[in-house]
Amino acid sequence: MWAARMERLIPQLYALACAGRLGLADEQFRQAEAMQLDVASLCLRLEHALIDVAALFDGAGVRFAVLKGGATCHLDYEDPSQRQFGDIDVLIDPVDMDRARLLLEREGWAQAYPLPRHHKRFAHAVTFKTAGIAELDLHQRIAHRALGLLAPSDELLRRRISFEIAGRPLWALSDVDRLIHASLHALASRGPYRRLSSVADVLVLSDRLLALSEEVLEQAESWSLRPLVQAAIEDAHAEARLELPDAWRSAIRAPLGRRNRLVERAYLAEQRRPVVEEVAHLLLLDGWGDRFRYLTGYFHLEDGTASTSLSSRLRYLLSRLRRRA
Repeated sequence: MWAARMERLIPQLYALACAGRLGLADEQFRQAEAMQLDVASLCLRLEHALIDVAALFDGAGVRFAVLKGGATCHLDYEDPSQRQFGDIDVLIDPVDMDRARLLLEREGWAQAYPLPRHHKRFAHAVTFKTAGIAELDLHQRIAHRALGLLAPSDELLRRRISFEIAGRPLWALSDVDRLIHASLHALASRGPYRRLSSVADVLVLSDRLLALSEEVLEQAESWSLRPLVQAAIEDAHAEARLELPDAWRSAIRAPLGRRNRLVERAYLAEQRRPVVEEVAHLLLLDGWGDRFRYLTGYFHLEDGTASTSLSSRLRYLLSRLRRRA
């Protein structure tokens, strides 16, 4: 039960308990049932907040796509209750970030924490909270640093598809793009940020999209991300002790063309390489001006807080890198 709570797999635990496959005592079953009711209640309240945000953005002409659990539970799982999630994730075009921020603030949402100065343009997501329980991660890219820069948000939003919650229309990434995003998220989330629910998304989507395996990898290769997507799909099957389907084996054997070796070095190693991640990100930024603003932003927060000496600034930067590692 502790593992299911930590890994956001309470619905899977409850399904196994209902099927009598865990040998739980009556009291243990009641505990699993209570956990599932809590999860379902939270997801329902989050979906109410998501519907409000979607109406707000649609009304203002802000293109968006629901990411991760809020979309996959309805589009990819047999029943929405099978996918646990704890916040709302929405992708918008970076050009709409300031407008979306104002819209949310007028409705009572507030930014959860200050960002380093100048980093609004570079952050892959900004977190907002409201007076209720809802937390919204407003993404301008689908992944951190270099990964997000390689997969253009405008292109992702042009291919978005529609779905419904309670009869209300919303938008999500296309099937192919959802699997690419799930793969990047599972691969890049390490340490305390990693959840088995992310691995489950890769398994569910890769199973659903067997017939599109070549298309998925071709799209990933167009963004120089194919080796990472392949690794995530192979790792997910290995971790679940499942045989990799023949369709994926065949697609993975196809010759590899476009790639970014520095990004692969940063994200395909067994241990995180935060310095390499930063260098790969810096090289993809648009010119030396953006690189300078990004680096100097680490020493100043939006609220004006700044380190006072070179040594303290370096200690601050090193502490951030260590936390990522």
